[in-house]
Amino acid sequence: MKRFSKETGKPTWRRWFFRIVLPLCLVLLLYVLQRILIHFPSVGETYAKTGFVFFSYLPAKISSLVPISLSEVFVITFILSLPLLIAWLVIRIRRAVKQKRGKKCFFNIGSAAAWILFSIYFLFMLLHGLNFTRYSLDEKLGFGRRKYTVEELQEVFAWVISGLNESREACTEDERGVVAYPGGKYAFLSDLPDLYEESAKKFPMIKGNSARPKPVMVSHYWSYTYIVGMFFPFFAEPNINTDVPFVEMMYNACHEMSHLHGYAVENDANLAALLIALSSDCPELRYCGYYESVKLIVKDLVIAYNKDNKNLQKFMSQYPAVGGYFRDFQDVEAYWLSIDPPEIVEKVSNAANDAYLKANQQKEGVKSYNMPTSIVADYYFIFVKGEV
Repeated sequence: MKRFSKETGKPTWRRWFFRIVLPLCLVLLLYVLQRILIHFPSVGETYAKTGFVFFSYLPAKISSLVPISLSEVFVITFILSLPLLIAWLVIRIRRAVKQKRGKKCFFNIGSAAAWILFSIYFLFMLLHGLNFTRYSLDEKLGFGRRKYTVEELQEVFAWVISGLNESREACTEDERGVVAYPGGKYAFLSDLPDLYEESAKKFPMIKGNSARPKPVMVSHYWSYTYIVGMFFPFFAEPNINTDVPFVEMMYNACHEMSHLHGYAVENDANLAALLIALSSDCPELRYCGYYESVKLIVKDLVIAYNKDNKNLQKFMSQYPAVGGYFRDFQDVEAYWLSIDPPEIVEKVSNAANDAYLKANQQKEGVKSYNMPTSIVADYYFIFVKGEV
């Protein structure tokens, strides 16, 4: 096979096909495959429980050996080296043009870019993308199959407040009186793999590899984009914003760990995090689950009461939360009020995340973070009361 035409010095059609057209076609094929598999969740479910567990095992184990975020090191290194890479390419292109090898140079650059794009997208699909096509977690759990009366939701609310108060009283506090963890945030991240796996034993459908969540050095700056965590599939690495208040950090860490356990859809990862937290023997983590549950069950009650806020407040006043809960709530509110990013930063961050989710067949985009209604009630009646 001729590499280049002798008459023109241009690449032959075969080289165009194998060096540029083929990798771009493979990228398109992977994208179409994901779109097709969305309609066959049984295939995605099988892959998440088998292929994904196999392919993510080694990256997760290697990542856990390193105490710092490999994802952060990679991204920062890439950003810092990007000007050098661009300068090198410009110099190489100028030299090739002067030597009348410009077409060949551009062809080689295009070929490298096409195969790099395919390699990145292929790894992404293996380590995360195909997990978007599995059954939803609430469907696997049997959630969302019934509606609840006001009286039933009131019963759930009473249970949530009871659990909230019990677990909060058992929690460690810092010098400000807000919830903390023995040894601090880094100790929690170090312990989380064991805590997560212990709770996951109660839910066989939450299957995956364990890895240590990594604290991010630029966490404070992440908060200005409202990023509280990120799963980097290429290293199978959950990355956590440690600048946010601890009660939020716990839930975010469980959310990112749930991506490593095969749940790519955001509301599935949120639900898995809630299940892990509520079922934990660790009082701090269990409290985190009840803390999130309060928000969810109150939303359900608002709907059930049909905006009759007076009677809703009257009912809720019968079940007061402990003072520690309000200190934690105020700490979270104060933190986010102190974060005042330029509006353009928030819009760009939100738009990028929305585009990423929609590109992975999540039509609702960033709205896919919202869990279905009655999640807490479903958990209570199925796993606490044992009703089906």
